[in-house]
Amino acid sequence: MDRGITVPLALSTGEKLRHKPWLTHGERERLLRLERAAARRRAARTRGEPVSNRLARTYDQIARLRAKAKRRAYDWQHQTTTALARKYSAIVVGDLHITNMTRSAAGTATAPGTNVAQKRGLNRAIAGQGWGRTVTFLTYKAAERGGCVPTVPAQGTSQECHRCHTTTAGSRESQSRFVCKNVRCGWIGNADINAAGISFIGTTLPPDRRSPGVETSSRWAGL
Repeated sequence: MDRGITVPLALSTGEKLRHKPWLTHGERERLLRLERAAARRRAARTRGEPVSNRLARTYDQIARLRAKAKRRAYDWQHQTTTALARKYSAIVVGDLHITNMTRSAAGTATAPGTNVAQKRGLNRAIAGQGWGRTVTFLTYKAAERGGCVPTVPAQGTSQECHRCHTTTAGSRESQSRFVCKNVRCGWIGNADINAAGISFIGTTLPPDRRSPGVETSSRWAGL
């Protein structure tokens, strides 16, 4: 199983599990207005001045909208992981170091970072998907049903072809498109599905026994 942003969960079976935005368009617009209003009121405050009732109400409204988004995320994750745990006896996941992935790119005063705004947006998107929480839910639900959630190293899963198991420069053409440049393979498909397939194969077969035609159990899935 591969975890991502555009496709939240992709399975080696070819399934793509998606969800709607946690907040509706109107709710997102309202949250943005409230955050801007709160920023203006904070800027107008004198240092040491107590928080005004109006600013406190704005903070409460922001907190309620964020809590609503979190409840919806939890609900989707619970329903999705329950369905996966019922369907598969084992779901293989990549061992992502999420803390390192979401580290700030701001740098220091003497060595400032680059693309800070883009990295900040990516970090928010990763946090919003709750990758770690998804695996936590999946692990205990699978265990309750006699299943397991093994992990495999995630390094290289975005570049290696799951069909021929070769890593060829330029095979991942975009965030979503994977085209194996091995002339004897040429597999074309979704990059997340390919990464999920690599995770699955990395658990079920030792390196010296990997081959394109291997039969796999329908009760196993790479995530």
